[in-house]
Amino acid sequence: MHGKCLPARTRARCFLYLGALAFLCAFARIEAQNVSTGSIQGQVTDPSGAAIPGAQVKLVDLATNTPHTETTNSDGRYTFVDVDPGTYRIEISKEGFALSKIEDQKVEVGLVLTLNMTLQVGSTTTTVEVQAVPGAELQTTTATVGTTITGSSIEMLPNLGRDANAFVTLQPAVTPTGEVAGLPMDASMFQLDGGNNTNDMDGSMNIYTPSSGYVGSSTTGGIPSGVIPTPAESIEEFKVSTNNQTADFNQAGGAQISMVTKRGTNTFHGSAYEFYLGSNFGANYWLNNHTPSANLPYTPLPSSHQNRFGGSLGGTLLPNFLGGKTYFFVNYEGRRFPQSTTIEKLVPSPALRAGLITLPNAAGVNTVYNINPYPVSFAGVLYPACTTANYCDPRHIGMNSIVNTIWSKFEPLPNDPTAGDGLNTQGYLSSIALPQHSDFGVIRIDHDFGQKWHLMSSYRDYKFTQTSQAQVDIGGLLCGHIGQACATSLRPQQPWFLVIGLTGTLTANTTNDLHVSYLRNFWQWSDDASPPQLAGLGGAVEMGGESFNALVPYNVNTQNTRQRFWDGKDKMIRDDVSTLHGNHLFQWGGSYQRNYNFHQRNDNGVGIDTSPVYQLGTTATGGS
Repeated sequence: MHGKCLPARTRARCFLYLGALAFLCAFARIEAQNVSTGSIQGQVTDPSGAAIPGAQVKLVDLATNTPHTETTNSDGRYTFVDVDPGTYRIEISKEGFALSKIEDQKVEVGLVLTLNMTLQVGSTTTTVEVQAVPGAELQTTTATVGTTITGSSIEMLPNLGRDANAFVTLQPAVTPTGEVAGLPMDASMFQLDGGNNTNDMDGSMNIYTPSSGYVGSSTTGGIPSGVIPTPAESIEEFKVSTNNQTADFNQAGGAQISMVTKRGTNTFHGSAYEFYLGSNFGANYWLNNHTPSANLPYTPLPSSHQNRFGGSLGGTLLPNFLGGKTYFFVNYEGRRFPQSTTIEKLVPSPALRAGLITLPNAAGVNTVYNINPYPVSFAGVLYPACTTANYCDPRHIGMNSIVNTIWSKFEPLPNDPTAGDGLNTQGYLSSIALPQHSDFGVIRIDHDFGQKWHLMSSYRDYKFTQTSQAQVDIGGLLCGHIGQACATSLRPQQPWFLVIGLTGTLTANTTNDLHVSYLRNFWQWSDDASPPQLAGLGGAVEMGGESFNALVPYNVNTQNTRQRFWDGKDKMIRDDVSTLHGNHLFQWGGSYQRNYNFHQRNDNGVGIDTSPVYQLGTTATGGS
């Protein structure tokens, strides 16, 4: 399946509709239009309540000491849009009035601060420090329901997967499995640094792959997330909007999850961390403590551990370049999970290997039938050959030689007689290695071109490989050796994500914000398919029908051995313009996204794939 673009005529219509809508988007109040920043608005008045035009409003980022200046219009109003999350100082000055200053004012992603200030008559050398502005954080410009979580909260709150996405399901109107306000879990949108991080295949990242922050052994599952992971150490803030989103957040009916990568500051800051989860720190089960094992009076926990480790560093890269400073932030995180578990597969019993089938007769009594054309001695009992009067093989040729070779050479003897029916089939228990390995990296670069233009870019790369027990070999044909279970299925994920944003002041009252993003979403289901067990066979043999537990050294059932890959290339461009005119803020803009998706598979999703398989047994569902 290949991704396709919209026809030229359809694209032209879309742009015409966007242009028409732009003239209708006039708002009397500012709304936080950028998914990766916050906004500040307000009105400056004198003690009598009259508006003060021409007042200078300076916004200073305390992390970088970068100033941004606006001038109040004829109605005394000012606005700062696209403000990076952080802590700021606001200074307001006007000839004939004392300087007013607000220190340590926090700006959060997706929120609008309303800072209305009253200037006191006096000399500009006099400073009036405002401790708090009543109602500054009250969101009167929008009815959106949501929560903003800071970076320190993300790092300190319990989080087994150490991913910021874990807190999405803790918001109002969100179920533990990710459904938002009654909508399905694939109806949410995940945005990162202003770009689109939503999965273009299933919308939730947990149907065909494990989602970000999932720490289990399954190859799918977890709560919904974006494609690229968002480790706790890499996120500055994020906001989850669950209801009543504004028109500029119109790409999903569920939640709007907006995350922002940490950025560099004037001072160098960093971290190094290691999270170790091991069975040596875990309590045993009550049953294990009271069940003897080998020479011990108890059964110990299986030995397992996983390591999550990494480091981060941020600071100033270039102190003076093209009119301003350049800042950087980098984070690396690795995870190693050399997990192993115990797997049990059905194998033919010793009696069945000898050609003896045990079935209940009409009276319900188990009876042994010798399908061979010759007598067989087993467990001290001599079973006569099939005769014309008492035959169970109409052809009188006995066990098939191919089946006999596969069972005798590549199927280990059972070690669990309680599994299967205990007579013809029994269980074989073996340990199996299912390691997981991941590497994640992010770099963010920010540069100020003076006070009016700001450039940001971030790049994230992720490599994840998981060994799955979808296809297991216990005969040593595909891997390992006979008697040692070996997994042949790999589930790699290799996405990457690039965002570039440019914010600039076009005029005293007009600001433009441009974001471009590219998301590569690649995952694969890889295994050895269904090769023949013996040389010269036209296809694999499957005794017992379409099943993971068929009586063969490695399973060849379609549901477990099918191969697939998905390669999504998603490009998005978004531009927003804000103009303050009198008491009104006019906002308009548009976005364009093009997804190119390439998908390939060797099955039809039911029971047929491209590998020929000969199925034997009454439970067979047809050739595959």
